[in-house]
Amino acid sequence: MMNVKPSNTSGSRGVSLGIRLILFILLIIAIKLIKKRRKCGCPPPIGSTQGFNVKNSTKTITLTLTTASGDLEKPPPPLNTPLPPGSTADFEVTSKAGHTTRANIKYTGTAANGTPITVSFTLVNSGGVLTGVDNLASTGPVKVNAETTSGNALITISDS
Repeated sequence: MMNVKPSNTSGSRGVSLGIRLILFILLIIAIKLIKKRRKCGCPPPIGSTQGFNVKNSTKTITLTLTTASGDLEKPPPPLNTPLPPGSTADFEVTSKAGHTTRANIKYTGTAANGTPITVSFTLVNSGGVLTGVDNLASTGPVKVNAETTSGNALITISDS
């Protein structure tokens, strides 16, 4: 009678190299999926910013940026930059963990009937975690509205 001994060629108790490779690939995929789902909620990295959008929803009024001061990303938007009807401007307010940063923004313009228009507000970034808009004010035939959803702030200027 013949003695038959099972051969062990994989070096790991009979598990073939192909199966080990497949298990390794599945492990890598699982780790990447877990990392993608995890949301930190941590303060932003030093030097990061929080964006705020300003939309000119008026029909015919072009606004001009006359004030952009405070904790804006350097360099801030240049003064006298026009904001035509239907366009959007982006302001980036710096983030500092544990601190609240602010930027003061002011636009001016003239209505078709010659009435002067002023729109001003303060962008607020509380450590990159909470954002908001304070001190909303407008004069002339426009209204201004601020809406914050999911950490994104939108300031809309429209005809009154």
